[in-house]
Amino acid sequence: MNIFFYKSLSKRKEYIDREVYENFFVNQLILRDYLAIERTILTNESTFLSYVRTGLTIIVVGVTLFTLSENFLVLRYTGVMLVIFGLLTLIYGTTRTIQMDNQMKKFLKKREELAPE
Repeated sequence: MNIFFYKSLSKRKEYIDREVYENFFVNQLILRDYLAIERTILTNESTFLSYVRTGLTIIVVGVTLFTLSENFLVLRYTGVMLVIFGLLTLIYGTTRTIQMDNQMKKFLKKREELAPE
């Protein structure tokens, strides 16, 4: 079973026979594929840390603008908006990481279910 055949079936959303699906997962995943899964997990963690770093930096800039602008109303509003945007970035990064973790866990669980004893 060729991976390109599998991809073309899934793109067309045709019915995939369970035997074909099982053979793909059981017979075609090799060490390289397991390492790719591990790289994906590590990349997801790295991306989460990037979201955290970016969100915290935006919050710090917003707080700095807010505290340094004594008489400038525009800078105060800009600081408040940056703090809100930084918090939204943290929330988005966290939810995105959780979604990706859940998708990877589903994939690995299905792989374990289909693996021969």
